Amino acid sequence: VARSREEAAAQAGTDDLTQDSDVLDTWFSSALWPFSTLGWPAKTDDLATFYPTSVLVTARDIIFLWVSRMVMTGAKFVGATPFHEVFITGTVFGRDGKPMSKTRGNGVDPLEVFDKFGVDATRLFLASIGSSDMRWNDSNIEANRNFANKIWNATRFCLMNSEGARGLLEFDPDDMGWNSLPDQWILSRLNRAAREVNNALDNYDFHAAVQTLYHFFWDDFCDWYIELSKATITAESPSPARDAARTFIISVLEKALRLLHPFMPYITEELWLRLPNVGANLLHDNYQGAAPTIMLTTYPQADEALINDDVERNMQSVIDVISRIRNIRSEMNIKPSERVRVLIASSENSGIFLQNKEQIAKLARASSIEISDKLNAPRASARAVTSDAEIAVPLEGLIDFAQERARLTKEQEKLGAELAKLNAQLSNPNFVERAPADKVAELRERVSDIGKRTATLSQNLEALR
Repeated sequence: VARSREEAAAQAGTDDLTQDSDVLDTWFSSALWPFSTLGWPAKTDDLATFYPTSVLVTARDIIFLWVSRMVMTGAKFVGATPFHEVFITGTVFGRDGKPMSKTRGNGVDPLEVFDKFGVDATRLFLASIGSSDMRWNDSNIEANRNFANKIWNATRFCLMNSEGARGLLEFDPDDMGWNSLPDQWILSRLNRAAREVNNALDNYDFHAAVQTLYHFFWDDFCDWYIELSKATITAESPSPARDAARTFIISVLEKALRLLHPFMPYITEELWLRLPNVGANLLHDNYQGAAPTIMLTTYPQADEALINDDVERNMQSVIDVISRIRNIRSEMNIKPSERVRVLIASSENSGIFLQNKEQIAKLARASSIEISDKLNAPRASARAVTSDAEIAVPLEGLIDFAQERARLTKEQEKLGAELAKLNAQLSNPNFVERAPADKVAELRERVSDIGKRTATLSQNLEALR
């Protein structure tokens, strides 16, 4: 083997040489793959059935080496391009920021990752990358493992409280047996998630699909709906209301598991099979009998009639109020065991707050909730605002004012020192020009956070004076 005829002759010790005529480009056989594997040049049933296919998934570094050559050879020898769409995946870089390779030794052993974090967590991470590049970081997989634990624990809670649950609900919008705001809200959020996930999958936007499912299950279903419905679901005494609540939450959970299944197949199959009454109304169009596996169920589609913007807006108002009260408790260092008096003023949504007064009191750990059109609070009150409400928590008798003033003043001074240091860095042209852009953006975001935090501290100190 030589680079030139002269070099070859020198190596062989003779000019009597013949160049091998049976040499093809490395990618030649790969370019023939879409049809050569289906029996071509014979006109086989496989070729007629599976050529052309719909989509090719590949990496950007072989677009010319492989993708374009498959297109050209398919057009030349079969008369049709081998696929209609090409999805280009992102590249996963090693911890050193360079593309993973055997030569660099900066890859990861997938079996070790599976053993440490689980297959589903790894799969979800890789799906979430979509077409973006990503540097490998174990913390990303760990976050998905925590999400898998969240799914497991939420399902376990529902199963522990499933006695009395009836068959799965079909959620007919014309015959709804539920009327509470949280029930209507979670149905709207579920169907909105189904719509967004299906649209994302149709457009190969896997990152958006993963983000939608993650936030629906963790934020909407676990953090809010389970907490809002827990009192009814965990009631010791059997009642029609308890059984209806249990049936409802398991029906929502079942559809959520089906939405998650393509991304986390193992945990969703395991948990789905444990649900009561599964399979009866979830059949694949071509499958007769009860579905023995989640894989034979239909993928949930959105019911537009159950998506309600007004319900979601009203529920968000309730969530915002609860969140602000919790923030006040944290900022003013109020003990978790202390029940607080809460004053809420709203000219637009007072009716919504009145209807959900019990829920607000329970999740905000309030001894009483007073709702009016205009806020009339004692001076020594911690205050907060949402887009449609003013909130006040009277502090008399809850905290030691002098001690709390000292704590907040110390925290304010600490933030002031940090802010001065950050501003000094950001005002230095050499630092801004040479530092990585994401580092500079991170510091500026921290400056903004300190500004908001300092304003809150000043407001709270004023309430304590």
